[in-house]
Amino acid sequence: MKRSHWRNASILLSAAALSLTACSGAGTSEVKSSSGGAAPKAADEPVEMVFAQLTGNFSEESFMQLYGNKIKAKFPNITIKYVVLKNEQHLKELLSIKQPFDIVIGSVGTTPSYLLASELETDISDQIKLQKYDLNRLEPTSVEIQRQMANGGIYGLPISTSSATLYYNKDIFDRFGIPYPKDGMKWDELYDLAKRMTRNEGGVQYKGLTMSFNHLMLMNQSGAVSIDPKTNKANFTSDTFRQAFENLARFYQIPGNGVPNNKYALASQTDSFYKDKTSAMVMTTSGSGSSLFKDAVNWDVVQIPFLPDKPGVGPQSYPGYMYMTKLTKNREMAFRVLAYATSDEWQLDSIKTGNGPILRDPSIMKQFGTDVPVLKGKNIRSLYPQAFAAPTPKGKYQNIADVEMLSALNDVLSGTDVNTALKQAAERVNKKIEEQGS
Repeated sequence: MKRSHWRNASILLSAAALSLTACSGAGTSEVKSSSGGAAPKAADEPVEMVFAQLTGNFSEESFMQLYGNKIKAKFPNITIKYVVLKNEQHLKELLSIKQPFDIVIGSVGTTPSYLLASELETDISDQIKLQKYDLNRLEPTSVEIQRQMANGGIYGLPISTSSATLYYNKDIFDRFGIPYPKDGMKWDELYDLAKRMTRNEGGVQYKGLTMSFNHLMLMNQSGAVSIDPKTNKANFTSDTFRQAFENLARFYQIPGNGVPNNKYALASQTDSFYKDKTSAMVMTTSGSGSSLFKDAVNWDVVQIPFLPDKPGVGPQSYPGYMYMTKLTKNREMAFRVLAYATSDEWQLDSIKTGNGPILRDPSIMKQFGTDVPVLKGKNIRSLYPQAFAAPTPKGKYQNIADVEMLSALNDVLSGTDVNTALKQAAERVNKKIEEQGS
């Protein structure tokens, strides 16, 4: 599952964006040992560390620009080796020939299929205690996601986050003489607006709304869980999941707003907004604005709608994490790198270039995007909600659930009723999980 994220006009981010903390003393990049002094001298000895990005074909150039150069400047004793991963299977192949990895970086979406499926995770609670790292500095739901994955432990530290948001093409709204979407809408209001904006004019089919369906389900506001973490069984037939699924699927049942051949594809959903400019609105991750920079859409942004029973609660956070792996022979040094990526120094630089921070202090958002001219005058406060929804568990089989959920969507768009489509998809998920476990 590939993720596009916010950086600048030329680079896709690897993780995403959020809200920062400059707690007194806690925001410095200096890591302390358990004795209260500087971290032990051994950690400063020359060492080679192997890094990878948990997404397909993320280049070394992009890695160095986003992360590597900062790490080299802070830790000159580290020699960086970067390994480009083609996909999840490529990672497993490299591990089979004993390729070491010290630190890997990936989103909450790629963590299950890369890190967890390859069993590279390691609990870093020992280093958090040893180096007296203050987790209270961090946006709490990003930490809670790790607690869920690690059964109370923690595998990595969040270094950025995104969420879900609603971009709109101002030119299309102006052409049709319809007021722009606004913050604070309910889902039914957005549905009605999407119907009004869907039309064929001058031989051009305009879509009212396209979306990244999978991301929106992962970040759903209602607490819908794909796989029950206690049983490792699909949870598709629960009322909460079905309602969240139907809430999004109905937009594709608006005449003229469907998907080609009733087969959902993320690329066509985003391209119709960013490239073809025939979609009036797109709901996607708040870090996908780099496409907007390139294609000069006359855009702005508002919050995604609220649920009637949860006013003011936005979608879940979608963090990017830096992970120490179980293979590293330099746990202390690896953790110092992780800690530095959450420092005020790193985060302030990151947020200015359009990444969402993961520290708690909301005032830091005043610096958001100050180095990105195209963001001036935009409603950027709507990129990240004031309150994230509580995170839902995402385990090692999440990718299986994601694939079959989209298959269920295709079935519904082809005429299968929702209950049947979700029941059949759940059966496929359970069968695949059983096969992997056998």
